[in-house]
Amino acid sequence: MRRRGFDLLATLGLAVTYVVVARFGLAFDAVAGFATLVWPPTGISLAAVLLLGYRVWPGIFLGATIANVLTGAPLLVALGIGTGNTLEAVVGAYLLGRIPRFGVTLENVTSVVALIGIGVLSTLVSATIGVASLYLGDILATPQLRETWRAWWVGDMVGALLITPIILVWFRPPQTRFRQQRRELVALVVTIIVVSSTTFFSGMTNLPTLASPFHQMDLLFAAMIWAALRFGQRGAATAALWTSAVAVAGTMRGYGPFALPEVHESLLSLQTFMALVAATVLLLGGIVAERRLVFEEARTARDVAAGADRAKSEFLAVMSHELRTPLNAIAGFAELLETGVYGPLNDEQAKAVGRIHHSERQLLSLVDEVLGFARAEKGDVEMKTGNVQVEEAFDAAVPLIQPEVRRKHVVLKRDVARPTLAVLADPERLQQILVNLLSNASKYTEDGGMITLGAEPAGAKVRIWVRDTGIGIPKEQIDKVFDPFFQTDHGTTRRSTGVGLGLTIARDLARRMEGDVLLSSEVGAGTTASVLLPAA
Repeated sequence: MRRRGFDLLATLGLAVTYVVVARFGLAFDAVAGFATLVWPPTGISLAAVLLLGYRVWPGIFLGATIANVLTGAPLLVALGIGTGNTLEAVVGAYLLGRIPRFGVTLENVTSVVALIGIGVLSTLVSATIGVASLYLGDILATPQLRETWRAWWVGDMVGALLITPIILVWFRPPQTRFRQQRRELVALVVTIIVVSSTTFFSGMTNLPTLASPFHQMDLLFAAMIWAALRFGQRGAATAALWTSAVAVAGTMRGYGPFALPEVHESLLSLQTFMALVAATVLLLGGIVAERRLVFEEARTARDVAAGADRAKSEFLAVMSHELRTPLNAIAGFAELLETGVYGPLNDEQAKAVGRIHHSERQLLSLVDEVLGFARAEKGDVEMKTGNVQVEEAFDAAVPLIQPEVRRKHVVLKRDVARPTLAVLADPERLQQILVNLLSNASKYTEDGGMITLGAEPAGAKVRIWVRDTGIGIPKEQIDKVFDPFFQTDHGTTRRSTGVGLGLTIARDLARRMEGDVLLSSEVGAGTTASVLLPAA
């Protein structure tokens, strides 16, 4: 019931508005009394159907019929004209609705081009039916047909290009945000008022002239471009409508660059010009709004991704920390079993407890790896940089990887160019890097293979390297191995353990110490991981 009441009020309001605005437009030197070059009702009708739906078409028909009856048209002629005006709006809205990506806020180029093109085409309907109605009603003679049809079409087209956009863009909130200061808005409004007034009222004795008519047009275009660039479609549509209003007022009084002896010819030239101006600034506004919308969507997506990344890091940090508690308990109870607190163990039980210890240490290593990655991502890693002897760093790291090396019967040797080599680094973080690289080398080296830990000067830096005789890395995967959680062998048939964070953490720590981690590898021939750090 409420919907019907709203529809009725909207239809009656549209009819009344149509009559009032039509009477205003017909006052501008209408050809044959019915075809005027200033016809806002077309823009109002098209916007009404686009925003409110096809159900308001009776308001257009009723308003157009009454307006033409008041102008002096016989009832049948007025009904014919009303039919043409109604079809013009309905057909235009229908065609626009079939355009992909058309939006009533006109914030993309497709929407603007569609409005311009269909605004030009749909107005042919009203002009043709209207002139035919006048001719069949013996109101127009054959010699008047061409001039009347042209005036009707141009007036309707300009109405569609000037009035429809301003209603659409102000009726719906824009998707893009334009953040300008109030001072800029005031400056723009003053500029457009001054430039449009001096341009289209040039010739008045008491009005100052800013420049020649040609340069005044340049200033006018510059002001309207300013409106489109900084205020989007609302700025572009408002500036175009204001300029048109001032231009029509000045031209009707015989002022400005479009003033000719015949008012009709003056308005024809002016309205053709304004149609081109409106189309240009709307296109520019559409381009600006479209690009800004893409930028805002990208920024929103980046913020969402950053938030998800932070949540992931926090989750990993919390879970890694919480997992350490039960793992410590497992290790503690395993040690109690080994010491015989709960009674002596037979050989099979001792082996089972040993497996528990091994699995606990392995899982704790994975947890520490994830925790280190989470801390690095959150920026919670402290760096205490100082002079670190390379040999001392090796001595600290090798014992931590020795059990795994022995288990696989891998030969671990050193190759240091000078015993006195030193780097500027955090000792703890350097040890973490070396352990990660040695652990990776051990994982991917077959039993009985070899791992070489070496160091040599490299200009202002020192190159520390870990070389293995393992399976190697395919060339297409070299750049990917530094990505978090990436593994060269994956799936259920993996031969090595780990979560794929060792190299990620190592490179991050090295870069925090003004260094880097590089890889070179050949499938079947092994891998060399190089750590470059500033020389001490």
